[in-house]
Amino acid sequence: MKALGTVILFATVSLFGVAQVAEFVAQADALFQEVWLSPYTPTTAATLRQKLDLAIDFYQKALNLDPQNTHILNMLARCYYTLADIFLPEREKQEGHEKGQAYGERSLRANPEFVRVEREQGFVEAVKTSTDVAALYWTYANWARKVELGGALGLIAAALRGDDKKLNALMSRCMELDRNYLAGGPLRALAGYHAKHPFSKDYEKARELLQEAMSAHGDYLENALFYVQYYLIPKELWAEARVVLEKILASSLDPYPLMNSYCQLKASELLKEVQNK
Repeated sequence: MKALGTVILFATVSLFGVAQVAEFVAQADALFQEVWLSPYTPTTAATLRQKLDLAIDFYQKALNLDPQNTHILNMLARCYYTLADIFLPEREKQEGHEKGQAYGERSLRANPEFVRVEREQGFVEAVKTSTDVAALYWTYANWARKVELGGALGLIAAALRGDDKKLNALMSRCMELDRNYLAGGPLRALAGYHAKHPFSKDYEKARELLQEAMSAHGDYLENALFYVQYYLIPKELWAEARVVLEKILASSLDPYPLMNSYCQLKASELLKEVQNK
């Protein structure tokens, strides 16, 4: 009877844990969606940051109870990317992206096959076994942005230690699985890779990828912003850059209010830079 009581108690605790995880995740998901569907302005930034911080807190509480949950790990990677990209001051961005990358890698390694292949053949080969687009994408997004924040020397150092091959593997796999994830996210990401690589820049490849993204997902303004940043400005096509930036500023925020409003702020800053070119 004592053993039966122990089993019942264990089952009760386990069910309670499952319910707690579900509750924490539901609260975190709802908060993240509030942020994602809210326009960014200097006056709303603090409130949106608080909601995002609270979402991260709920996800971390859920992760403590369910450490291998890939939805939680992927959302933490996405939350830290959003936090670092939009809300953190410049001096704190790199650390935010490092945290996002770590959660993304944890999600990839929640797959035993990934771990086995990585141990036997290395990270690049292991990436080919993954079917989790979110884990691949947010690992890449945080990692690439962290490297980019290191400037020219950071890009060179990353390439010398082989990060570029790992990043290329992540995004190539994303392209195979779903090139339209997050309104053409893999297309944007791979365009940035080709435009920023310190030893083998390919602006024409970046142009091709971004034009595909703009054609398929013109309502996601980061596609057009990247086109300016990663193709038109490097190629010194100033008149076309001004036209695209003005179009971004005149576009609707729907259906991506957070990112589109933030892209409009960045476009406004860029327009000042290229106006007299």
